[in-house]
Amino acid sequence: MLTKYDNKEKFDHIFQLFSSGLIFINDRGILLDMNSYAEKILLINKNDYIGRNAKNLYNMFNLCDEEKEILTEKLQKEGYLENHLEYKPIDGEYKYVHVVISKQFDSGLYLLEINDESEKIYMKKRLDQSESLRTLGQLAAGIAHEIRNPMTSLKGFTQLLSQNATEDTQRYLTVIKHEIDQMENILTQFLELSKPSKSKFTVIYVEDTILEVVNFMAPEALLKSINLNVSSQVTKECHVVGDSQLLKQVFINAIKNGIEAMPNGGNIHINISCRPGHQVSISVKDQGHGIDDININKIFQPFFTTKTTGTGLGLSHVYKVIEEHGGNIEVQSMVGEGTTFDFILPCRKNRMVFDNINHRPI
Repeated sequence: MLTKYDNKEKFDHIFQLFSSGLIFINDRGILLDMNSYAEKILLINKNDYIGRNAKNLYNMFNLCDEEKEILTEKLQKEGYLENHLEYKPIDGEYKYVHVVISKQFDSGLYLLEINDESEKIYMKKRLDQSESLRTLGQLAAGIAHEIRNPMTSLKGFTQLLSQNATEDTQRYLTVIKHEIDQMENILTQFLELSKPSKSKFTVIYVEDTILEVVNFMAPEALLKSINLNVSSQVTKECHVVGDSQLLKQVFINAIKNGIEAMPNGGNIHINISCRPGHQVSISVKDQGHGIDDININKIFQPFFTTKTTGTGLGLSHVYKVIEEHGGNIEVQSMVGEGTTFDFILPCRKNRMVFDNINHRPI
């Protein structure tokens, strides 16, 4: 029911049935009412906000104080504001919304119209990522032959020289060999991103797979004074269809990144849980240095890295593997507190997903 204000009857029917989220705010900044679609988009209960200052809602948009001041000043001056904003619900992932605020001069109220464009934005990001990987693939295919031939020669001559080398020369040759191996490793990662997948899809029991990965990474974590804690809210029968080795690489990469982000030790929490729509989520949460807002949208781009060493191809490969399995990745991070990667995969019941990505269904 709308809070009392002029022309209530005129707007009531349209207000409730309108296909966009609508919110009314008075000239003192008090939120008067919102329709059910606005509640659905913002994932809130209107009763928690009606009668309170709209700043309580405004603060949930991903804006710095300076941006808020600029937008507020523009709205007060022109009586109209339109923008695309990131919105962080109390529970849930970021949403991307299109917001239009206009002043109703007959009543003095501000009408906020909001539309959820998250699906469109996430799709664009996936397409941009796929395009980046395709470009990388073309680059890799073009240079692989030209680089591998001289590297093979260098490696062969290094082995020949090492047969009669002095102790000092042997040390230098060992360094050269290590660097050649590193170059080959980078080139291999190039090609893994470029070539069509030849994955061997089988039924994988999620909990068993995660425990195998954790047992494998436990010695490295122990050396860094890091505890690996596993919790699960699924049954042992929870399974997905996928390539076991590729998925293990994904989770090893996630745990390894967490370990590297925690030089002072701490805890990494791995949690397995069900998601709506026959999906399973494997989250890896560290207590590392975190990722700032500027970089978090770049982490899956080829060659992007915040590490002093590394190729910047690891997470690109992770993204490609999860995408090939019909899943997606959600990332949340707070600088100084840590990062959580959620790997979301369709359970085996949801088989048809794999038909759409040209994999052999079970």
